[in-house]
Amino acid sequence: MSEAGSTPADYEFIDTPEHLDQWVGKMRTWLMESPDKRCCLDTEADSLHHYHEKLCLLQVNCAGRYALVDPLAVTDVSPLLALLDAHELWFHGADYDLTMLRRTYDWNPKVIRDTQIAARLLGARQFGLAALVKNTFDLDLCKASQKADWSRRPLPPNMLSYAVDDVRYLLPIADKFVAELKQKGREDWFHQSCLSLQEDVAARDNVAREDPWRVQGCGRLHPRGLAILKGMWEWREGIAKERDTPCFKIMSNKQMVAYAEQFEAGQPLNPPNGWRPRWKKEFFDIVAAIMASTAADWPQRAKKTKGRLSDAQRDQIDKLCAHREKVAQELEIEPSLLGSRATIEELVVDGSPASHLMNWQHDLMASGLEQVLQVAE
Repeated sequence: MSEAGSTPADYEFIDTPEHLDQWVGKMRTWLMESPDKRCCLDTEADSLHHYHEKLCLLQVNCAGRYALVDPLAVTDVSPLLALLDAHELWFHGADYDLTMLRRTYDWNPKVIRDTQIAARLLGARQFGLAALVKNTFDLDLCKASQKADWSRRPLPPNMLSYAVDDVRYLLPIADKFVAELKQKGREDWFHQSCLSLQEDVAARDNVAREDPWRVQGCGRLHPRGLAILKGMWEWREGIAKERDTPCFKIMSNKQMVAYAEQFEAGQPLNPPNGWRPRWKKEFFDIVAAIMASTAADWPQRAKKTKGRLSDAQRDQIDKLCAHREKVAQELEIEPSLLGSRATIEELVVDGSPASHLMNWQHDLMASGLEQVLQVAE
């Protein structure tokens, strides 16, 4: 057993447009001559350290040649994106990376492959990159930089080493998984699942929600509690923005909902001991303002957009979930890969399985769908 690590000689750190153009030119030639045409991409951001999340590093592997690109210094990375679009592009856990790339560059790669999806389709229960590297190479990836502030400059050697290792091992892992997927007849499942992920990310609406203060758990609150929740959320946003820190470091959503419940119950509200005096004063000002307001000023509970399920629909959902469990057990994969419970509820309600499932999922679930929904296939 040994610990993985990189040296500066293994990669190029790119922080000027000229260096990026030069490296992209070299990689075009390299990939043209290399028998392996695949590339890998990973990203690092600073969501744990700043109010406005931003992309801080791009880690690239072009058939065994590595680069770390600084998007804070090189704002136009279009030459790199054009290069990657010409090749099969591998990620590990691509959802977040694709989301950040679309948000930052309005870019959705042409063809992606995801080793995390491959691992799950092969039945892996531990599918983080560190687990895959450990199982494949008996190497321990250092996780010390996992929650580091990637916006800091200069980035120290240990963080650069961590970053390049995120793409170093993907291609040999990909080779192993693709061979196993072919052997099990699941390669098409893999391709469909990767495409589905891309489509899901591309379809997401980047427009802010109408009531972003309605956080998880607020559905059980009444208007009085919703009023204090909304006030706390707006106050937290202001403080977090002022201090350029993530909102959860000021007060978590769970804490805010708990305070709102206490307020509804008429219990005293005591802010955390670590708060500075100004925050405590503003907090109590919010409470006083809500207490002085009238019910007409309070936000109302959100109207449910979904109707209640009938007993017959609940029965169909339970039967399809049981069928899903049976099929998944036979295939030795997670049941959710065949469709989440929410997906099954949706297809039962609208009676259109094909519009909610990938082809491979539909094929595996077909007998249960036909029996439960009386769908003629």
